[in-house]
Order: sequence, then structure tokens, then C-alpha cells
Amino acid sequence: MGTEMQSLAQGEVGQDAPPAPRAQRGDGRDGAADPRLDKRTYLDRIHRRWSIKGYDYGGGLCEIGWSYVRPVGGSKAERGQSDKRDVHEMRAIRRARSHLRRLVLSANADHLLTLTYRDNVTDFDQASADLARFIRRVKQELPDWVYIAVPERQQRGAWHWHLAVIGRQDVELLRASWRHVVGEGNIDVQKPKSRIANQRLALVKYLGKYLAKGFEDGNRVLNGHRYRASLGIQIPCKSIELLPEFADDVPQFAQDVLQARAGSLGFVWKDDSGLMGWACSWS
Repeated sequence: MGTEMQSLAQGEVGQDAPPAPRAQRGDGRDGAADPRLDKRTYLDRIHRRWSIKGYDYGGGLCEIGWSYVRPVGGSKAERGQSDKRDVHEMRAIRRARSHLRRLVLSANADHLLTLTYRDNVTDFDQASADLARFIRRVKQELPDWVYIAVPERQQRGAWHWHLAVIGRQDVELLRASWRHVVGEGNIDVQKPKSRIANQRLALVKYLGKYLAKGFEDGNRVLNGHRYRASLGIQIPCKSIELLPEFADDVPQFAQDVLQARAGSLGFVWKDDSGLMGWACSWS
């Protein structure tokens, strides 16, 4: 990619904008456009509010997302009463999985810790309280311990927890801490078993699967608490400025910026409306 696109990726100002197109007369013939109309149409086009954000997690793992920011206004339906409930549910799943992915990649997590009960614990409030007590005990010994946790409910209704953690773990400490909280229970720590070579991406796949399962199973009991994470995980997010000359092809601009940064372009997703999309450096 040339110097100009590298400057774009850094948010620098580029070339002047191209001249506005000629308009048509009301009778359908080409003619001189009303200067005020030309100016207004052009300004509307280049001043669309696009949000473009890039993420560089290191090791060649990068992603970029773009979306049109709609003007604020209009009424909102009561919760659960929208006539586009399914659409909103899908967006909620995407947002949750996206943030979970960014937490795992930003933390450089590479091991999977699973906390299970011997008893059939079906009360999610109890399971949540047990996890909180477990984390407090671990952090008394390991103040810098980092985790990203997702609950899963088994077919029998019992809850257990999956946590993304960093590096080799003190298994004895974790087991003793969990059993102190729940009595009879067990833990398991291992690298994620996956065909995906990159362990961070494998963890993203595992936890994303459990997170999506929570939505699909209709676990309304989870409410907004579909995952937990350590405070202070820094997500490397950078806002990228869209230059006027690229206002008509935001997806291509974003993909070019990603490829310039990561050196590769993997998966690309675009919304049918053309108003949002996402791309990453991995397949």
C-alpha cells in the first residue's frame, strides 16, 4: 500500500476533495445545478458520521469495524416490545461476542479454566456469587490474576464456568480456592483443544460458542450478565479518520487500512444495509 494509504491509517489529512457532480434539471435533461443544491448534496455526503475503529492485538492479529452513526432522535419501543426484536437480538449477540473477543485477545489469554460443581446447582444467582467469592480468594494470593468468564448451563440444568486465563496456572491454589467456596467441586486447566493454531483465537472460539449458546437457549436468567472479566484489561482501540475522497467506499477504505497494518486480510463481514461491517486479519 502506498504512502497515502499509510497516512490514512494514521488518521492524517490527505488530498482535497473532488468537485461535486452536476445535477439534472426537473425535466430530466442535464443542466447547470443549483449551486446551493450542489453544495448541500456534497456536504451531506462527506459529512456523514462514520465511526471506524481499529484494533491491533500484536502478533499480526488485527481487526477493524465501521458503522454509520445515525442522528440521535426518535422514540424507542419498550423493552421486548420492538417489532424488530429478532434483529435487535442478533445485534446484541454480535456486540457481546465482539467485546468478549476483544477482551480475550487484549489480555493475551491462552489457557481455559473450567469450574464445575458436584451438586446440581441450577440457581444462577448462587453460581454467580460462588464465582465472585472464588475470584476474591484467588486475588488475595495473586492480585494481578486476569480472567474472562462465561457461564454454561448443562442439559440437566446445572451451571458451570469457563474462564480464559493467561499462561500456566497454580492448579493447587485454584482447586483449593474453588473447593473452599463450593465444597465438592473440581477445576480443569488446559490449553484449548482446537485445529486453530493460535491459542488466543481458539479461546475466542470456545468462549464465543458458550456465549452464543446462552442466547440460543433463551437463558433470560442471565439478563445482561453473560460474561465477567477482570477490571483494567486495556483494549488497544484506535479511531480512524475517514477522508472525504473515500466517503463513497467506506468498506474498501477500512479493509485497505487493515491490510496495511496487519499485512493480511482474512474474514470480512458486511451488513446488508451497507451501513456497518467488520474485517479481521485471520480467517
